Amino acid sequence: MAHQSLYRKYRPQTFDAVVGQGHIERTLRNAVAEGKVAHAYLFTGPRGTGKTTTARILAKALNCDQGPTANPDGTCDQCIEIAEGRHPDVYELDAASRTGVDNVREEIIGRVLFAPTKGRYKVYIIDEVHMLSPAAFNALLKTIEEPPEHVVFILATTHPHKVPETIQSRCQRFDFHRIGIEEIVGRLRIVCDGEGFDIDDAALALIARHAAGGMRDAITTLEQLASFTGGAVTVDDVEGLLGEVDAAQLFEIAGLIAMRDVAGCFRWVARFAEEGTDLAEFVRELTGHVRNLYVVAAVGDGHGIVDASAEDIALIEAQTAEFGGPDRLARILDLLGELGAEMRWSSDPRLSLEVALTRMARPVGEMTLEALAERVEALEAGTSARVVPSIDRAAAPEPARRPAVASRAEEAGAREVRPSAEKSAIAATTAAEETGAAQETTDAPPQAHEAAPQPPAPISMAHEGVLDRAAARRAWPAVVAEIRRIKPTRAEMYGRVDADVDADGRTLVLEFPADQAFAMQMAEEPDMRDLLRRALGAAVGFAPPVRMRLGGVRSDEARADDELPAAAHGEIAVTSPAPAHQPASHEHADPAVARPEDGPRDLKRELMESLGAEIVAERPAGAGDDSDTPSDAAEPDLLGMETTDFGLADPELFDQGDGEDD
Repeated sequence: MAHQSLYRKYRPQTFDAVVGQGHIERTLRNAVAEGKVAHAYLFTGPRGTGKTTTARILAKALNCDQGPTANPDGTCDQCIEIAEGRHPDVYELDAASRTGVDNVREEIIGRVLFAPTKGRYKVYIIDEVHMLSPAAFNALLKTIEEPPEHVVFILATTHPHKVPETIQSRCQRFDFHRIGIEEIVGRLRIVCDGEGFDIDDAALALIARHAAGGMRDAITTLEQLASFTGGAVTVDDVEGLLGEVDAAQLFEIAGLIAMRDVAGCFRWVARFAEEGTDLAEFVRELTGHVRNLYVVAAVGDGHGIVDASAEDIALIEAQTAEFGGPDRLARILDLLGELGAEMRWSSDPRLSLEVALTRMARPVGEMTLEALAERVEALEAGTSARVVPSIDRAAAPEPARRPAVASRAEEAGAREVRPSAEKSAIAATTAAEETGAAQETTDAPPQAHEAAPQPPAPISMAHEGVLDRAAARRAWPAVVAEIRRIKPTRAEMYGRVDADVDADGRTLVLEFPADQAFAMQMAEEPDMRDLLRRALGAAVGFAPPVRMRLGGVRSDEARADDELPAAAHGEIAVTSPAPAHQPASHEHADPAVARPEDGPRDLKRELMESLGAEIVAERPAGAGDDSDTPSDAAEPDLLGMETTDFGLADPELFDQGDGEDD
């Protein structure tokens, strides 16, 4: 005798044996017992939920020798022939292979008027009825509406929306539900006991979850596993063959996410990936598990809603409390949805999974509204939005402080320091999230947050209150970089600007190319001047007066000639150089031409002599010849000078000397 599949061998033969469809079985039993059987039924629902089985049991109840009865005995000739599929009055038609109107006319319409051959009723069971053509449905319509008294139609389909409403309105519709995990496990246990399989309940539960509510799929999987293992099935066998994830592993990874243990998640994924389990299947399983957690968190009771055993529901309710509420679980479900879609084309599924788990556990790494809402919720609850190792702030080294420039300069540049205070406040807010305690940081000065990073030391651009031309050019790229950091969109207009020093030695001159007139006009705006003042204060320590002018495009030779003295004398400061746009007051010797009468040239000596002559030439009358510093009488009256470029008229801002010359 040929082998018979287990799902056929253990097919229910009575209404009592049908699993998970109590609402349907009770209705049909009462209809048969009271003699109120309808002329047409429509059975709908997922595959493997008992549609065809229930139709056969109804045929038995109508044609049993003891009936019509709600409890057919299953031992009479009528019941046996119906169970074996050879009863002459029970027609099982496959609409998928007989879709045309000719098939309907020949097999149904042409024979429906004949009386039953052996039983009381002629029962037509049309499986996958949605596959019939529109013409076949129209031909069958009148027959289903008014069939003979001895005819009962049972239409079965998994796609009820494809059945015309004219057909549905003439039938009593019964919707078959997916079978629960506990009910499938109970039925599988009966099969195992009957076949002598050795399998524990954990493996049966894993098989039941994989069946997704279909009893036929569950029994088929059990038979496959029994053939694979020889009858002794373990949880590892089920996971290896089906790629399923054990419920204990789902609870474990969900617990790591709840505790925000990113390192633990990475270790778990490494161990899980080595087992060779399908990561896409794991994502689907984890999505279902988090969905159950979300339902319990939102409703409060998972019984009847969550498709899990009573023991698992208790564990789910306990784990839901670790997440704090449904909002966080809703965000995790969104991330899992994105991850499931990404898994389809991801070149590295493991990396995608690790990144997604990090985002689930650490919302501080994102700036989305959902992540920010989760962080706020954690702060309000007095918990932390991230788990990081505690830091001993008492033992931590104190960061280096920025050197003071001048007391008055600090006061004058207070507005420039304000962005640093804002950064310190943000850093303090993050520290409050780590400790779980909210701190008042809005008006705190930057010195109160010792853990905040300090800005780099400013570049020196002046010597004894006088701007150094070479130092100004060297410091200008740092000023542009600071502008780019504060406001990147405004930094491009200073890309081709040359920094120079005015004849008074106190004013910084910014020369724009001839084709940058519009950029210079924008730079003259008050907000742009304020931005430049902030950048100067951060880059060089103070904000000197600035004058802007429109010049030409300077050649590379001119730039090299301007930079030669600074590169040649190194640390020697040019106290009062001639501006680039003014001709030199004395004739410079060409350093590239050697004088044969002098022998080998000493560039440093020549530069020293040239600079000394320039200082003497510009020294006011009455100054001592042996003094390197101009006298007080010859100095310009800085105390009465007013500078309108930046609104700074404080002479002490530039007085950084030791006071000996005063």
